[in-house]
Amino acid sequence: MSIATAEIRRRAIDAYKMGKGSQADIASSYRVDLRTFQRGLSRFNETGQTAPRPRGHCQALYSGKQLKALAQLVGKHPGNA
Repeated sequence: MSIATAEIRRRAIDAYKMGKGSQADIASSYRVDLRTFQRGLSRFNETGQTAPRPRGHCQALYSGKQLKALAQLVGKHPGNA
């Protein structure tokens, strides 16, 4: 399954709150995994947000001056990269 957009998540939550089905029914009809829907509903109830959280947990290895220095080094030696 792909990541549900904020709009899809909002519609699914609205449908659930209007009593249009169980959590499982709503998740299925919007093609969202049940557990994903439950987490999204919980997050919406706590924060009011429906947008997907950023994916990935790795921080960049290089930033700022280090990233510029790396770009220069690669620019000087493009065949070795």
